[in-house]
Amino acid sequence: MNSGKTASNTQVDLNWAAEHWLAARAMPDDAEVHAVSMRAAQDLGRRTGYIPLAAPLTMLALLVASPQLYSHWLPIATLYLIMTTVALLRIGIARKLAEAKSESILHLARRYQVTVDLAGFSWGSLVGLILLFHGVDHVSELALVASVAITASALTSLTLELSLWRRFVLIMWLPLVTLSAAAAMQELEYGWLLVVIELLFIVFAAVQGQRVVKDYIAGILSSINLEHAVSTIATQRDELQTHQIRLDELLAQTHNLSYYDQLTGIGTRNHFYERLETNISASRINGNQFAVLYLDVDGFKDINDTLGHEAGDELLKTIACRVRSLLRASDFAARLGSDELALMVNGVAHTSDLFSIVQRYMKEVQMPVKLCEKMICPRVSIGIALYPVDGDNTFSLLKAAESAMNAAKTDTKLHYARYSPEMTIAAQQRLTIEQEMRLALSTGQFRLHYQPQVEALSGLVCGVEALVRWQHPERGLIPPNDFITVAENTGLIDELGQWVLVTACNQAARWLDADENIFSVAVNISPLQLLDRGFVNRVRSALNTTGLSPHLLELEITESAVQTHIEARETLVQLRELGVRIAIDDFGTGYSSLASLKELPIDRVKTDRVFVTDMLASERDMALLGNIIDMAHVLGCSVVAEGVEELAHVEKLQSLNCDCLQGYYFSRPVEASKIPEFARAAAARAEMGTRTAVSADRA
Repeated sequence: MNSGKTASNTQVDLNWAAEHWLAARAMPDDAEVHAVSMRAAQDLGRRTGYIPLAAPLTMLALLVASPQLYSHWLPIATLYLIMTTVALLRIGIARKLAEAKSESILHLARRYQVTVDLAGFSWGSLVGLILLFHGVDHVSELALVASVAITASALTSLTLELSLWRRFVLIMWLPLVTLSAAAAMQELEYGWLLVVIELLFIVFAAVQGQRVVKDYIAGILSSINLEHAVSTIATQRDELQTHQIRLDELLAQTHNLSYYDQLTGIGTRNHFYERLETNISASRINGNQFAVLYLDVDGFKDINDTLGHEAGDELLKTIACRVRSLLRASDFAARLGSDELALMVNGVAHTSDLFSIVQRYMKEVQMPVKLCEKMICPRVSIGIALYPVDGDNTFSLLKAAESAMNAAKTDTKLHYARYSPEMTIAAQQRLTIEQEMRLALSTGQFRLHYQPQVEALSGLVCGVEALVRWQHPERGLIPPNDFITVAENTGLIDELGQWVLVTACNQAARWLDADENIFSVAVNISPLQLLDRGFVNRVRSALNTTGLSPHLLELEITESAVQTHIEARETLVQLRELGVRIAIDDFGTGYSSLASLKELPIDRVKTDRVFVTDMLASERDMALLGNIIDMAHVLGCSVVAEGVEELAHVEKLQSLNCDCLQGYYFSRPVEASKIPEFARAAAARAEMGTRTAVSADRA
């Protein structure tokens, strides 16, 4: 109810403001009133035309017919001059009003109103003078009729604003009424009747003009509302068209995002699934076989970590471009994950043809590429699955290709492999190990065993190597070879490696606090740990937490980790600055030489066990081992020989001046509690000068 009254009051206020637009001090803020003001003012200018000249021309005829007024020529001439002048001014202002803009239209309309007021006043005054001096005769009657006619003609032009019309009527007729009353007071015949008629006409003209103004304003408002409605509809139509265009663009973008990888430009995972489903359906009908290739970029994480993600993205784009260049019209390629691509190769009649295709892809993709001003030779592993032999649906076919890809990673020669059922079993085993490893890390199933390292000549314990073992609740003790690779491939190596590091440092600190013989502890470090930018800080944190002196910690790294990852050398320098000792593990199995390691901060070289195993049967191997030991000493490094399993090994290595020995001849890896006892026994034998076999101490 109240809202209805409010709406009604608002409409009344709007109508009043529209009918009195000349009363505003400035152009109104209300959009509708502003539009009415503009429209009415322009209509006022257009409707005026030459109508203002009718009054001075008519008055001229009346004055010519009134010789009685000649004796009063000065006021008559003045009023007539005013009438004529304002008529001409009114015509000029009207023309400007017809074309006026918003900022000047109110000023022009008020000037127009002044000319109307002056015209009305001069006309009314002159007609009143005619009545005053003529009385009621044919001339005064004509003057009154002319006044009515002038008022009626003004209805067409002045009833566009209520105050304009009312002022005109009052200013024109009040002087006439006043002079008529003066004449009546001089006992003019029918004088007071004339005054009454004139007053009634004023009221009639005012009321009639108000009705015309209201109708006109209502018409303008309706027209404006209609135009606004039409404009709104047109705007909404345009907006709808714009939204439709935008919707089409978004649909196209969505389709593009859903079907094409934004980085590489090849298909997405979903797109590949759809194409693969379509291909399988067609092949079930026509009996054709096709292949799915699963391609993975080897070492992609290392490139991201060392050269940055932009370099990694650039490498992916280059590989995708090279793959796309080899695609036939019937083939399709897509990006399945971060560094994984899948290819659908049709028309494969024989396995030999398929291998030729794969080799072409390998050759093209592994061409050198320049990244960050460095030439990189990308390496990929490709798994191959054939429809319908290796899988008859999307899931099984992709799974088979992925299993083959994982197997291809272990093939250091070809780097591609065709799927076989055994690969699925191996993949399932890896998945099982991964899940169990996560549980083992959270429930404390891992253990550290320690294998002593003894001085070759004295037999004293000079250090221990920490070796991780997995105490599985069902399968017992699991050696590291069965789970380290899985940890590296699944990202668990960081968590496991940090646990090993902290636990080993803590144990070494305990031995030191217990006044046991001081010896260092060696911890194996994965290449992935070495490439981690936060690794040095984690080593520092482990030392600070456990209180172990840095020189009692030895980190063992493989020579391949240093040779293939240049960035790892910077980490070694930082570790050496920290005071930690660095050892090269399994030296001699890779492609490096001691000369190539001379620039590295290496403290110790650990020879691979194969040298010790073969040296008794081969003089050449023994000579080679002797050269390695001598060269290491020249470079300031001590040497640890692994794989010492019999007394003959000890004697030969002593003759070669090897520094330390490690192997089953002395002790298997044992629990931490057994190390002090072993060290004390070794010290006792050394004190007695015993240099005999210690097979009785084997664990």
